[in-house]
Amino acid sequence: MASTFLNLCNQTLRRLNEVEISEAEFLTVSGVQALVKDAVKSAVARINQSEFEWPFNAASHTQVLTAGTTEYSWPTSFKAVDWNSFQIQENTTLGARFKILKFLERDEWYKSHRDSDYTAGTAGRGIPDFVFPSHGSGYGVTQSPNAAYSVVFKYYLDFTVITAHDDTTRIPAAFDSILVSGALYHMYLFKDNVESAQAAFMTFQEGLKNLQTIYINNYASITDTRIKF
Repeated sequence: MASTFLNLCNQTLRRLNEVEISEAEFLTVSGVQALVKDAVKSAVARINQSEFEWPFNAASHTQVLTAGTTEYSWPTSFKAVDWNSFQIQENTTLGARFKILKFLERDEWYKSHRDSDYTAGTAGRGIPDFVFPSHGSGYGVTQSPNAAYSVVFKYYLDFTVITAHDDTTRIPAAFDSILVSGALYHMYLFKDNVESAQAAFMTFQEGLKNLQTIYINNYASITDTRIKF
């Protein structure tokens, strides 16, 4: 579980010995309370932008393919994808067995597959074997599908800017202290307390390293980012 925006703001305000915010006044506060809201947002952004593949931002998506359509857009709030995770789901009605799609470089698709995908018509369609990065924001499958097969893949969400008092960050509440340290850094800078700002930033950086050790660099959870051929 992740803490709410209100909870994170009030944790920071208590550390600053300032008046906490209530739910009713959350959207209309000013002064120090408004600055704390911005500081918490900045800390959330720093953590999310430091890694593309935080496990707490992991998600899966099912795309029902359209016959004759090769290229597709990413889901909403998409940030990064695991290219080795694309799978055709079994569908006995369509005659499809479970299949892992192999990765294909976009240049190779242009050179060897594009013409047949777009000009061969129904005769050139079938159950896709490959997935490739499309030109722009999205992905493609080849050969072009001849039926509504379901493709499932894993991806990572971009962070959503928190606004309401009950918005959450997806960062587990066990690591609230890291977020609060990041927020305090910004608040101490605003107060021209350079020494306290430096101390808060060092605490934040140390906490971020620990978070990376737990979720990114932990041997058991390391993802092999090499493409499998």
